[in-house]
Amino acid sequence: MPSLNLSPGRRMPAALALGLLPAALLVACGETTSGGRVYRDPLTFGQTTLPVAYQGETYEQALDLRGGTGPYGLRVVSGELPEGLRVSSQRLSGTPTEKGNYTFTLEATDANLSSKVQQYTLNVGDLPPLKITPELPRTEIRGATRIPLNIAAPRTARAARVTWELPAGASVTQVQGGPSSGLVVWKQTGQLLTVDLGFRQVPTRDERVALIHLTPSTPMTLSAQKFSFRVLDGQGKDLTPQATPATPAAQPQQGGAGQTAPAGFPAPPASQTRAPDDAEAAANAPVSGDPVPGEAAPTIPFPRPTNPGWPTPPAVTP
Repeated sequence: MPSLNLSPGRRMPAALALGLLPAALLVACGETTSGGRVYRDPLTFGQTTLPVAYQGETYEQALDLRGGTGPYGLRVVSGELPEGLRVSSQRLSGTPTEKGNYTFTLEATDANLSSKVQQYTLNVGDLPPLKITPELPRTEIRGATRIPLNIAAPRTARAARVTWELPAGASVTQVQGGPSSGLVVWKQTGQLLTVDLGFRQVPTRDERVALIHLTPSTPMTLSAQKFSFRVLDGQGKDLTPQATPATPAAQPQQGGAGQTAPAGFPAPPASQTRAPDDAEAAANAPVSGDPVPGEAAPTIPFPRPTNPGWPTPPAVTP
């Protein structure tokens, strides 16, 4: 009778081995047999928590039903899904339109009418700023190195340009696109690297959109300080976040309360009185010898510099 080798000096009859094969296959599929009956693993949800979703960004998450007997059914039995999301083909997908925390319960059923429920909580938050960043090594590089470029919160991005001023001695040998890239054009002029990317489809969140191959002439540490990017959608609209202007520093007050000196303009002395000259005294003198009742005495506005140097006027002796 034909036999199978198990180990040196031991053999199993081929007929017995073939008889055990179906049982082995059932065990591999999560099934066991006993007395001619087949037992399957219980129906369960493979995914018991959900990653955060962002308002206005496409969301897709597999729910991964396991065990039981397919095909499976899935429905919402309590709570509400975020507006814009739906459950279909064991996946939660769509584009949420409202922020908030949503709690809901899903029920799964299989062909044997077994059922399993699972409660989920999904947080829908504000969409973070779009950005492309290089994933840099934490230590200095000494040989050929690959630098991934990752995109966060891509929105409707369909094209991007990246510029990066590299350290002296860094030479780029190749730039590869990511899963969504359809066009990759790059050049290095001196130490300035420019990479143009076109996307066949909108990249997914945190997708690697490019891989830069770089070789240093000497050991060096890479920095993203001189790294910048620009992103466009399919209509040419610029999606690049606008830089927030820095708040100007408060200028020291000069002269009087609430007044500040213009930049580059000499500040007046902190305290200075100015006596009127003879011509001003004559012009401001009342017609009669007595002041007019109810009228304030005329005053001279301060400051009244005659030149930007703010000279100290001579004292006037009565």
